Amino acid sequence: MFELDCSGCHDPVMGQIRTLQRRVLENLARGEPLGRVMDELCLRAEQLAPEAICTVLSVDEDGKLHPVAAPSLPQQLSRAIDNLPIGPEVGSCGTAAFFGKPVEVSDISSDPRWAAYAEVVLPLGLRACWSSPIHAASGRVIGTFAFYYRTCRGASPLDRAIVAACVDLCAIALEQEERKAAIHRLAYFDAVTGAANRASLEHHGRLALDAALAGGEGAAVFCIDLDNFKEVNDTLGHRAGDLLLKEVAGRISSALQAGEFLSRIGGDEFAVVQPSSGSVAEAEELAARMIKALEPSLDLEGASLAIGVSVGIARAPENGTDLCELMKRADLALYEVKANGRGHFRIFDPDMEAQTSNYRRIRQELGEASAKNEFELYFQPMVDLADGEISGFEALLRWRHPREGLLAPGSFLPVAEKAGLVNDIGRWVLMEACALAAALPRPMRVCVNLSPTQLEQPGFALEVAHALASSGLAPRRLELEITESSFLAEGAITSACLHEIRALGVTIALDDFGTGYSALSHLRAFPVDRIKIDKSFVQEAVTRPETASIVRTIIELAHDLNMKTTGEGVETEAQLRLLRRAGCDEIQGYLVSRPQPIGTFLAKSGRTREPKLSCYAS
Repeated sequence: MFELDCSGCHDPVMGQIRTLQRRVLENLARGEPLGRVMDELCLRAEQLAPEAICTVLSVDEDGKLHPVAAPSLPQQLSRAIDNLPIGPEVGSCGTAAFFGKPVEVSDISSDPRWAAYAEVVLPLGLRACWSSPIHAASGRVIGTFAFYYRTCRGASPLDRAIVAACVDLCAIALEQEERKAAIHRLAYFDAVTGAANRASLEHHGRLALDAALAGGEGAAVFCIDLDNFKEVNDTLGHRAGDLLLKEVAGRISSALQAGEFLSRIGGDEFAVVQPSSGSVAEAEELAARMIKALEPSLDLEGASLAIGVSVGIARAPENGTDLCELMKRADLALYEVKANGRGHFRIFDPDMEAQTSNYRRIRQELGEASAKNEFELYFQPMVDLADGEISGFEALLRWRHPREGLLAPGSFLPVAEKAGLVNDIGRWVLMEACALAAALPRPMRVCVNLSPTQLEQPGFALEVAHALASSGLAPRRLELEITESSFLAEGAITSACLHEIRALGVTIALDDFGTGYSALSHLRAFPVDRIKIDKSFVQEAVTRPETASIVRTIIELAHDLNMKTTGEGVETEAQLRLLRRAGCDEIQGYLVSRPQPIGTFLAKSGRTREPKLSCYAS
């Protein structure tokens, strides 16, 4: 580099060229803007070669020219050149870039390579042009350096020495600029979609938000989440997932207007900042546009996919003035959307924050409850209608909260399910119920409720076997209760797990039968020993003949399939009489007893005589 052919050059000129080299390198080292450095390079080169007029152009990855410096030429020339594709007959610069070789035109007016462009430069008094390609270290052409002349002429030995030095300097400068641009892209743009990333959002989104608020205008922040994106990755692979994300970014961008800013903030999550959003209607209109843009199915890896989005919105200044604060609140609104059906939008409401705060508190306290021995089991007896004796107990979880007292599962199990704590809590319930049942004075069964997620656990049947072995409880005394929603979670997995449990000698009860997802095919496809008739049917049967007919049909069907039946929620003598006449095997409900600690029943029975229905009737 910088090996100059200066035959015919005087020593003072060589010294000036070296001064030029040193000056440009110092400016680059200080991080001066590229345009300013190249302007100075051109002006100093023009001082060394007074008859020449310098230009520096860059060539982008698409093969298009862009002016970098032309300080002695009017702006109209730069505008005419900008974005011009290189080619075999695109003046001196476009042709030099295309072939990667210098192009020296001594008469622009007659050279065919200038035929389409001569009318742009000839009125400026430019008659000749010598352009040299600027190569990156890899050999790729990244720009051109040109000397224009006002007379028809070629380059002198001095011109060639100056250009040789300038081309090398331009190569250093343009490559450095490319590296800076690449670093900027990595720092501020998402590699998969090309959209801005989280860092860019925090910088540019904050500026846009601050500018809108400073101008007395409102703004809105949108959190956007794809519906069912994980299924695409799982079924079609991550390449298809990346293609989908790119398509989604493009569609959302097409729904935005000038000034609205899109970024991908991670996974399948995007964010949009809408400055100058003066009303709720404007924010809602943008959310609707984005959802509509993603409604049409898209073809991906040979598959037609329907991808929707859920959108949460927070508005400034109503919901806050800090971008981070607004993002959190838009995310809370998004959570509400996803919890209530997906595919639409919600604007943040302060109640959402209170609910989330309560959820987080319960989640944290639930995680510590087991270690602090705050969980308890209450038991509700079941009575055999043939002899009026207690036939078993259903174990029901309670949480003795240090401040709120005894809590029923409905107040905390939904949180446990969302937080992924259900399996750990369920494991404790199973172990504790088996241990307490093993200590009963006579061999009654204990019923334990299972969640669908427990049945999906690999090796859950081994957990059941462990609970039986460690407690010493006979398998026939354990009954596991499942709901019909368990069948819909993972049919094959659930079925295999239930067969493994049944092989241990444990019985299976179908709880809350008659609600939600009832299907007779479930009774044929899954191993079930008992049907528990939902309390809504039991309590309604005494006043509605059609419901009573349904109850009788369920009982008859169960008996035909060699299954036992339990009527739940029995609270009155009339309900008891109806179930007894219908042939129900067993009842459970407040008529017998409310759920209580196991010690209460042991005290009533005196541990010596067998309990009867009359002992517990309220």
